[in-house]
Amino acid sequence: MSSPEGLDPTEHSFGADAGGAEASGAEASGADAGGAGSAGSAGGAGGAGSAGPASSFSAPSFVAPATATRAVTALRALVADDLRALDDDTCLGLFDALETIDRLFHSTRFGLLAELDARNLTDRRFGHTVANQAGWRHGADPRRTKRDLKTANTLRRTLPQVSAALAEGAVSVDRARVLAAGVNERNRDTITATQAELLNLAAQQGTFAGYCRDIEQAMRLADNDGAEPPQPRNHASIARTGDQVTATFDLYGTGAVSFTERLNTETNRLFRQWTTDHEHCADIEIPPRSELIAQALMNLVEGGATHRHTGRATPTSDINIVVDVNEASLPNLFTNGTLLPGPAHGGPVDWSKHATDLTGTRLRHSTREWELLTCDPTYTWILTAADGHPVACRTGERHANRQQRRALHIRDGQCVFPGCDTPADWCDAHHVQPHTNGGPTETRNLTSR
Repeated sequence: MSSPEGLDPTEHSFGADAGGAEASGAEASGADAGGAGSAGSAGGAGGAGSAGPASSFSAPSFVAPATATRAVTALRALVADDLRALDDDTCLGLFDALETIDRLFHSTRFGLLAELDARNLTDRRFGHTVANQAGWRHGADPRRTKRDLKTANTLRRTLPQVSAALAEGAVSVDRARVLAAGVNERNRDTITATQAELLNLAAQQGTFAGYCRDIEQAMRLADNDGAEPPQPRNHASIARTGDQVTATFDLYGTGAVSFTERLNTETNRLFRQWTTDHEHCADIEIPPRSELIAQALMNLVEGGATHRHTGRATPTSDINIVVDVNEASLPNLFTNGTLLPGPAHGGPVDWSKHATDLTGTRLRHSTREWELLTCDPTYTWILTAADGHPVACRTGERHANRQQRRALHIRDGQCVFPGCDTPADWCDAHHVQPHTNGGPTETRNLTSR
């Protein structure tokens, strides 16, 4: 009997086993594919089994469903397309189609990983966990497989509606991962009961960082025990190969905030320096931000090593904290202009409801940490209108002042031009209505560009 159109029957068997083993595998799959087994058997007997889509995998060889083989064949045809020959609309259509393929692929992958784990199959057959089997047979990173397996089990056991939405291509893989990562023993029941609302949140357009903040808040509200787990400890790793050094840092708490602010301050100083040099000589190219961050880190390390014992310690940068207050809450949060619980407040203050950094991330610290962060601060009061937009203090100045730039940073976060993620510190305070045409230098007429 003939095989399905465009499908090589020998491609049902995944592996590079030789001779009769390959042939028998093709026959078994051919029975499900509408009688393609005899052709596959002939191919295996002739040594054609290594032509399969996964011939690089070691023996033994395993049978894959006919639907999986057809999917591999279709993707091979897609890879063979000349992408440079596509017109703009077709490129954008392929961009969307690949996202759908990625969602459907991961839905299948998560389902299979959970099934392998439920059957304890890789351990019974090979003495490996699922993650180690993926590393041994496929050359994959076991850590990635382990993370995917955790996500897969959470979707199967706790978030079946999210799993179904992923299978329909209605939610992105990354947003499904965020939902699964936030589930724990304390909030599991609540999260399971509110899957529909969480999926509505995942379907809304917005930045991924904003979505992660929203989910973090939801997970915390669903945690009934009230006590937060202990904060993880800082750790770092440095690997050197010849004259190349790869460094990874994981920092937490107020020290992480301070580190980020100092690094950004030095990076911005370098950017301004390169911008000035470029204005004097157009041949000088401004380095990308990633290069400036690396240089800023080296500058701070070298400067700290050189001036470690100067006998003088002064702050090198601001740690910006945005505190949202109104007329009613102001007496509760300030005492004689100091950011501490005021006399009208009867107990401890939950600062996470009031304080964020410049990106809008809620800040959660202990009382002692708040005392350290707010010790001898400089306050910049930014008045906002009912719509939440900052109100300017001056109208006649040509250039925005520092307070207005901070207001723009809080409001915009980054360049407002679509598709541009340049930090607000690197942007101009652009007049929407040009200043030469009477446009005022007020935050309502300024934007980060």
